[in-house]
Amino acid sequence: MKRTPVLSAAPPQKHLEALAKYCATVCEIECCGLDACDFSPVHIASYYMSRNVRSPSRVAQEIIEQAKTLKSNFGSNGASARGVAIHELNERMTARRVDILAEMLERQVALAESHSRDRADG
Repeated sequence: MKRTPVLSAAPPQKHLEALAKYCATVCEIECCGLDACDFSPVHIASYYMSRNVRSPSRVAQEIIEQAKTLKSNFGSNGASARGVAIHELNERMTARRVDILAEMLERQVALAESHSRDRADG
């Protein structure tokens, strides 16, 4: 069983990489790239709570903004539209895969936020 990583605070521009490493629960990211990640809402909520207990919504918004930026830079309709290689994550993505990743992250973060609000209210 893989040990849960202890994370130090990272600058906002590093959330996507740090989130992927945090969610690498299936395998090691260096081995399987993003296929090692479980981006379920519970893991995403756990990630942003570990980053900022007082303002987790701020971290959630930063993740969404960074996903949108990734898509606008490297997605199908982005500035380069050729995809991207992220060596730290052992991942080479086509423009379409960038689109899928960014859209999935936006959706999963929104779900995580929704569940977090429901739990806080209940």
